[in-house]
Amino acid sequence: MKETMVLEYQFATQHYWVRGVGEEEGMRKVGLAQRRTYRLPPGSGTAVCAVATESGAVVATRTNVFRLTWTGTVGSSTAVREINANPLAQIQQITTVETESCVLELYLFSDGAVCVLRRHATKAEDAPTVHVLPMGERVATAMSFSVISGVLAVGADNGDVLLFVVADDGDLQAAACRAFGQGGDGRVAALGWTSDGSAVACAHASGHVVVRSSLGYELNVSRVRKLNGDPVSASMACWGGGGTRLFVFGSGQTPSAAAMAFARAALGTGVGEGTSARVCLFSDDKVLVHDCAFADMRGTGDDVEPGLQWQAAQVPSEYVSGAWPLRHVAVSGDGRHVAVAGKRGLAVLAMASRKWRLLRTQQQEQAVRVTGGLLWLGDYVVAACAVGGLARLMFFSRRRALDADTAHVESLDAAPVALSSHDSLLLVLCADMHVRQYAVFADNSGSLRVSFRRSVDLRGAGLRLRQLRSLQWVPSAAFDRRPAFLVHEGARLRVVDGLGRSGQVLSERAELTITSGVHFGNMHSTVWWFDGSQLCAALISLEDFMDGAGLADARRLVVRPEFFPVAIAADLGMAVGVDQDWTLEDSAVVGLAQLPVRAKLYLHNILDRMLSSGAEHDALLYAACFEHLAFFPHAMEILLHEVLEREAASSSEAGALVLRRVVAMLENFASFHEVVAHCARKTEAAFWAVLFDCVGGPERFFRQCLALDRLDTATQCLIILQTLEPASVSEANVLALLSRAAAAHNRALCIEILRFARMAGESDDTMRRMVARLTAKN
Repeated sequence: MKETMVLEYQFATQHYWVRGVGEEEGMRKVGLAQRRTYRLPPGSGTAVCAVATESGAVVATRTNVFRLTWTGTVGSSTAVREINANPLAQIQQITTVETESCVLELYLFSDGAVCVLRRHATKAEDAPTVHVLPMGERVATAMSFSVISGVLAVGADNGDVLLFVVADDGDLQAAACRAFGQGGDGRVAALGWTSDGSAVACAHASGHVVVRSSLGYELNVSRVRKLNGDPVSASMACWGGGGTRLFVFGSGQTPSAAAMAFARAALGTGVGEGTSARVCLFSDDKVLVHDCAFADMRGTGDDVEPGLQWQAAQVPSEYVSGAWPLRHVAVSGDGRHVAVAGKRGLAVLAMASRKWRLLRTQQQEQAVRVTGGLLWLGDYVVAACAVGGLARLMFFSRRRALDADTAHVESLDAAPVALSSHDSLLLVLCADMHVRQYAVFADNSGSLRVSFRRSVDLRGAGLRLRQLRSLQWVPSAAFDRRPAFLVHEGARLRVVDGLGRSGQVLSERAELTITSGVHFGNMHSTVWWFDGSQLCAALISLEDFMDGAGLADARRLVVRPEFFPVAIAADLGMAVGVDQDWTLEDSAVVGLAQLPVRAKLYLHNILDRMLSSGAEHDALLYAACFEHLAFFPHAMEILLHEVLEREAASSSEAGALVLRRVVAMLENFASFHEVVAHCARKTEAAFWAVLFDCVGGPERFFRQCLALDRLDTATQCLIILQTLEPASVSEANVLALLSRAAAAHNRALCIEILRFARMAGESDDTMRRMVARLTAKN
């Protein structure tokens, strides 16, 4: 028997309101349908905890755990004492995890233990096994599992949050442990995952709500208070549709609730080279774009910060009122256009004019539903969607009206699931486990030609579509015509070849992945992924994956940014991100527009790894791609400094070889002498001999600076000459530099040289010769 109860809003007086996000039909009605009523076996006692599963429900009493099917029968049962030997402990929460090989049932007990009961997925006759989740000295207080990310979050009484990645065989692998640093009662009272598994909200007893990424990066910290100013002690935290609004419910005699609005990064909505070069945030009804133009950079070291502000745009209410929540956001390569799609239709924004274009008719908006993502290819926005129930690939030009009747359409055999691009290649993964490859050609006149190239069967690769975050082309595979794909599902990043075989696993802990193409020499692309604390990369060459050998560890590097990375500016050699990926809307869009964007140089890291592996020619070609940038000398200075310190600390032949390779590469650039001089002045004097031994000696380096008329650089080397060369050599070179400065009528430099000579303790005779030389020049 099914009973349905409809909940309606009832007002004492007539009200008027303006339709907001998701309110096209006015106030919504909520229907609750009763599916099944269970009766536990006699003598089982009262149910204290339950959780629904795909096959039924798991219900716990004080003494037993019952597994019920949707038909109402009891499948099996387990005594509580077999799970936890503590007779006083009671089950407070149940979470189930299903993998291909087993089913995990996690029980949180009142004594703070998390017990894991493991049952075989197909062999019901096999006895289940039980073990306790390792928590150290911590007492567990809450837990929550995300099916999409495959990560289990467990909160403790001291405020720590432990994250475990669930492997295919059911093992719970510890991924991270994040401490609570806000003070007060840090006990984790509630945990709540977003629907896409990209973030988890941790509500603490002190009223603090910490939003963390799927692998633990701290994105936002807020404190929820009641109207009287007292903190809200949360009992439940849950996200609204789209993952842009968090609801926190308090406990106690006076129930309280709070709703917090957030903006989130547009990640994984459609992977293309354009989307990986821009920073884009979106909230319920706003889109914010940062163009990542780093012409005005500030900062020190390898951290830089652009001085430009966000560009914000309000999504039209006539669109978000019916299409909310926004699910897909894509920014064009030049940052001038943004495409968004909700549960139906799509809209395109021109950033310069702040004008939106919607589909021509309401019927078109109702029929088009974007399911596989959005991305830009030149002047066209590509939508993998369903139109009237039929799978389609649609191309809309930003130069024309947004009209489904005039858009270029490609038919698909199954519903699209994922969309990505590389150069002019377009990949579409469909629900039938086939990847379709298209070549897209567009000329300046606006004409478009889409050519189908091939279809690759991935049914043998074991793809988990529910957990799929992105599928991208391995760039090197485009040359040898052997298709290979980067598959990011849950927290795993792996390679799948064109025969549907799973290849090398690049990482078991990846939150997001970005590929950046660099076309030169033997190197072709770099694959980046963020594991919650560090940004990792793998350098791909043409030989990779051809023989199934995969990537060697020597081709990997690690960058530790002090922010959450959301984009890779490959043409600048930078990783770009924001201090917090999720931002509380304290002052609407103004607060969001003040969110700082930061970047971290990785150019020197890649060059270091190339030179260490002996790829000197590739390193030179790669560095030449960035020589025109203003910060290129600074990046090379960081490279030389890090290699020098490492070589001096190890005193190995291999380290000395890498240092010589760095110096040999730098000699090909005009900033060579400037880089060496600046590095030496910022390095301990004990390392000078090692550095200038590779350069050819301090006097030779000094004479080269004079020959090139780089007097300022030569002046910086005076202290090095005095330290490493005999006094006679140092004196002769000081006189030579003074003569050149006097001939150039550079009075400031002459004064600086004389001041150095006096501080260096030169004799009175030497000082008189210097003054005489100056007098002769004048």
